[in-house]
Amino acid sequence: MSNFLHQVTTTAAQMPSISLDEIKALALLDRLDVKFILHDSQLAQIMERVSGNYRVLEINGVRPGRYYTTYFDTPDFAMYRSHHNGLRVRHKVRWRWYIDSEMIFLEVKEKTNRERTVKTRTVLSEPVWHFQALDTAWMPPSLNVDTPSLQPVVWNRFQRMTLADFERQERITIDLALEIGKDGRSVPMPGLSIIEIKQRKFSLNSPMARELHRLQLHPTHVSKYCISMAMFYPELKHNRFKPILRRLKAIYER
Repeated sequence: MSNFLHQVTTTAAQMPSISLDEIKALALLDRLDVKFILHDSQLAQIMERVSGNYRVLEINGVRPGRYYTTYFDTPDFAMYRSHHNGLRVRHKVRWRWYIDSEMIFLEVKEKTNRERTVKTRTVLSEPVWHFQALDTAWMPPSLNVDTPSLQPVVWNRFQRMTLADFERQERITIDLALEIGKDGRSVPMPGLSIIEIKQRKFSLNSPMARELHRLQLHPTHVSKYCISMAMFYPELKHNRFKPILRRLKAIYER
């Protein structure tokens, strides 16, 4: 763990906690997401300045939490191509293992034509690798793919701090120690932090948003799924993601 990351987790350990049951009231499954990428050194500064404004999710005495995700796509990578081509309505299908709460969810994230994120999900008893025998009736009708054809394409693991502010109806996730992979290959991204501000309507009247603005950090379109696909499937068109790949590399190879 870097000195900066140690500083971040030390600050988080001193902040008031919020339980998983409490934070469910702030699920914001229909929301506006705004993402920022930064180095751990910048995050350490921000955490010092906002620590009095948020509560931190703690599960079974653990903060930050650990996550493992597997993403799915069709044989012709229809969902990746919808992101690369900038379609207004696009989807991600994944299962995510919330390690510390011992829960696995099969999830569909939909970006609507109004740039809102809508997440639907169902509980799994164990990870799945194919969809032939699964009940997919709960999935949104806008997911216009042949679900039995979905297959695992990339995975990631990371640590996540979740901050909550009920007064502003704001939830913030901070992803740390990201590692992306495909099959047995992986790429760690040390030093990289990804902040995502989740609100019903984005507002700069937020301690986190103000600190990001103070450091001249601007919203970025970044998807762990898309950067993983671009890196591990170089035969796929990825011109749209080249600028963000260069920015990420400048951070984690710093």
